[in-house]
This record gives sequence, C-alpha cells and structure tokens, in this order.
Amino acid sequence: MNRYDHSLEVELTSKCTLLCPACSRTHNSAQQDVWDAGHMPLDFVKQLCDTTDYNRYLFVGCYGDVIYHPDFIEICDYYIKSGKKLLIHTNGSLRPQKWWDALAALPWKKSRHIFCFSIDGLEDTNHFYRINAKWDTIIRGIETLANAPSRPRLEWKFIKFPYNKHQVEQARQLSSDLGFDEFDIVESMRSKNLYEHTEDPSRYVW
Repeated sequence: MNRYDHSLEVELTSKCTLLCPACSRTHNSAQQDVWDAGHMPLDFVKQLCDTTDYNRYLFVGCYGDVIYHPDFIEICDYYIKSGKKLLIHTNGSLRPQKWWDALAALPWKKSRHIFCFSIDGLEDTNHFYRINAKWDTIIRGIETLANAPSRPRLEWKFIKFPYNKHQVEQARQLSSDLGFDEFDIVESMRSKNLYEHTEDPSRYVW
C-alpha cells in the first residue's frame, strides 16, 4: 500500500521561521491576513484523531511547518497513543535541545511513523533556498531522534538545485552517518520555472 493511500493531510499551523523563495507564504506575503490562520486548535486536532480512521495522518504544511505548532509534541503523543500512523515533514530548524528531547521521548515505532527532514544541500548551501535555516539546530534534531530508544523512520528529502547537485553523494553519505533510513532526491521544478538556470544562487530570479 502506498503511504498516501487513504491518508489525511493536516495543516497544523501557518507559522514558519523560514522564507523559502518559492513557498506560497513568500509569494503571497501581501495577503498574509487571508492565509495566516495561526495554529489549529488543540481540541479540534484531538477530535479529528478521535472521530476519523485514516491509514496515515500527514502532518505537513503548505504555508507553515508543523513543528512550530506550540502543541506539536502533545499532538504527536496523542495520535501515537491512539494507534494512528504519522508522516511528518519539516525543515527541522530552530527548535532547542529540550524540545527535541521531549519529542524523542515519545513512544515512536519505526515500523509505523515517518519523520521526513527537507534539507536541500549541506551546511554551506541548504540556507540558499531554506532561508533562515540554522544548520546546527537541524543536525541536533536529527541526532536526537536517531538516537532515541524508540524512534520513527527517518527520511531526508533533498531538492536538487544547480548549486547543490555536486553535493548529492556527500549528503547521501552524511544521511547514512546520521542514521537516516532513506535518502530521496527530488528534481526541482523550481529550477525550470522560477529562476534562471545558474550555478550561482545570488543571481537567481525565484
């Protein structure tokens, strides 16, 4: 069964710390009062868990990143203990060690839950597209989850741009060293539609 079969995508929050150039929140910043809905109420998120039965719940985001929901850890704990399967997508940036420790302490099961980090390059290139991302905080989060007694499946999603394509194999090796279970390369449609095809990100027209 495909991981997306009979799944429900839940946009927990419209908050994010990054300013990715091709993100909807960046392009529609002038209409922030329309799309910035804040955080989904905790009671509603729990009710959704209690009253639905999907094969998997996708905690992803079109405008926000789910880890910036103030109740994210409590939400994950509630869904996990309710027997729900989770697929989480995040940029993984700017959360403190204490927060990652609390997340890692949840009763994850590698066979049921997937935690996907979107990292587009290495320390010297990831921030070109993932503007405001802080490398050390991302690595801290990955290492904490990877070394947890009970851990989710860890996946690295790498969007390949002209400026980071030479780092693919190095990133693949790093993913193995950090304890990832899968390394996925995504060919960026952004490189074809939203910026000039150049190796120099400072010249991009996103």
